[in-house]
Amino acid sequence: MPVKQTHTLDVPGARLHYQVRGQGPALLLIPGSNGDADLFDAVADLLAPRYAVITYDRRGFSRSTVNGSFDNSAWGDTHVDDARRLLRAVARGRAQVFGSSAGAVIGLALISQSPDLVTRLIAHEPPLAEVLADAPRWRTFFQEVYDTYRRDGAEPAMRMFMTGIGLDALQRPAHIDPELIHRLSANIGFFLDHEVRQAPGHRPDLVTLDAQRERIVMAGGRDSRQHFAYRPSLALADRWGKHVIDFPGDHTGYWSQPAEFATTLINVLTRATKVIPSV
Repeated sequence: MPVKQTHTLDVPGARLHYQVRGQGPALLLIPGSNGDADLFDAVADLLAPRYAVITYDRRGFSRSTVNGSFDNSAWGDTHVDDARRLLRAVARGRAQVFGSSAGAVIGLALISQSPDLVTRLIAHEPPLAEVLADAPRWRTFFQEVYDTYRRDGAEPAMRMFMTGIGLDALQRPAHIDPELIHRLSANIGFFLDHEVRQAPGHRPDLVTLDAQRERIVMAGGRDSRQHFAYRPSLALADRWGKHVIDFPGDHTGYWSQPAEFATTLINVLTRATKVIPSV
């Protein structure tokens, strides 16, 4: 098993917990709204023989602490800046990036703002409601989830959220570290306060993304094609005349089916495609 080195990085307003394992080209894995690096542990171990794999807890989640308040109006810029600082400090150059769910939203914003840092981006099921024709409906839904949280608490809000986007029957690995479960449970309040509306409400710079489309792979879960988060991948792939690349499992297939997921990710990363220069 590859050695996992654990570090912290001080960034404006937060201290990021991150991990590095393996050798080779840098590969950054950005977690979704679970926020925790350890959901990537199994897949990162399988990737480590080929890549220097960087994983991290996103700001405010698990072991990455926030100093002071979190500005919801700057959600995208803040998380992109964290990823950018992490790449500059650890990768020391361009890296390949995989982001899932809210992590894919961040990855798309990162390649928009700092294309010089991203060799290729695999965006797995970004919940970008604003690229969908029925965006107003989703805006209302996520606001209702937040209102339910403020009125009735986290448990009914999360039931509403998971059922509404089709994640109420997520696949899980057979064995889960109890400490990870504890951290994920503790993350729910931060997610509902600072992300349940902000991630799907993020408005991507589509014109800038168009210029980077040859270096972006839109991905989805083979078992979640009917769910909300698959639709933005399909919408962006259609915009660019591409197909969605299906990965094993559902929205968190990297956690439930790591071996198959790692094989697919390696195949995507090593596929011979034209890489356009950054602009």
